Amino acid sequence: MRKYWFTSLLSVSLVLIAVLHASTGSMDQLTALRLNLAGSKWSHGHSIDTTESLDDTNSTDETESSDETADESAIDGVSEASGADTTDSSGETADESAIDGASEAIDATESSSGTKDRNAEFAPSIMLLQPGQRPEPPENFEGVLFVGDSRTMGLSEYGDLGNASVFANSGMSVFNVLTARVSSGGEKLTLDEVLSSKQYQMIYLMLGINELGYDMSQTTKQYEEVLDKIKEMQPEAIMVLEANLHITSEKSEKSPVYSNSKINRLNQEIQKIAEENSCYYIDVNEIFDDDGGSLNQAYSTDGSHVLGRYYAEWVKWLKEEI
Repeated sequence: MRKYWFTSLLSVSLVLIAVLHASTGSMDQLTALRLNLAGSKWSHGHSIDTTESLDDTNSTDETESSDETADESAIDGVSEASGADTTDSSGETADESAIDGASEAIDATESSSGTKDRNAEFAPSIMLLQPGQRPEPPENFEGVLFVGDSRTMGLSEYGDLGNASVFANSGMSVFNVLTARVSSGGEKLTLDEVLSSKQYQMIYLMLGINELGYDMSQTTKQYEEVLDKIKEMQPEAIMVLEANLHITSEKSEKSPVYSNSKINRLNQEIQKIAEENSCYYIDVNEIFDDDGGSLNQAYSTDGSHVLGRYYAEWVKWLKEEI
């Protein structure tokens, strides 16, 4: 009897142990799954009751969590796509670069133009002059050189050029000025020799009336070569390019070559050369022209030159005294 009960008890015990082992194994797997799920929810600030079954998991929280993440990603995506921050930043950078570039350009200009700055008072731009204004020559024309044709000779003979030097003759032109010899101090000198003799403060150049029979482009080209030569030998001298004096309307109408229309065209080219080479340009016709823009007949007897007594007015005009 005892043997029977012992056998029965042993059998029941074995059954219970098997059931308990099976139950414990299943619980471990469920707990593991919940712990994994809890881990993902805890990252969003949610807690989980481990006693809940897997079927009772809050799917709504998961949906909201994924939606929040999606919204954050969407906002970040819109910001990146719009490029608002990037544009502002790159805009600021572009502005700063532009400012820096401008500063560097100014610095480079100042640095590279050191020679021009040094010579600025000697080679001023035509744009520095106001309408009707003329560069004032040194006292008594000290250190001044006049280069020109018969009109310049008239200034030397009838005007008072003081201590100025004069290199001129009645047939002077841009085509022969570099080879011609002119009497100066008892000897005949070339322009090269005159320019080499001393440093001039100011040089007046008036040529062109004897060149009206030549092709205008050839004349202006040669004019520039003469100017370049003078500036090369006298880099610190103020260059003053003078407009050619008009002729009377009567004389202008008689010749298709020596006419005021051609003189005006030539003077325009000379003014352009002055502007391109940082030289002064002055036009004395303002004191000798009539209402029609021709040399006033009252000031001339030959139609091309002013009377001797009017050269003194010309010199005063150069000094800005009239």
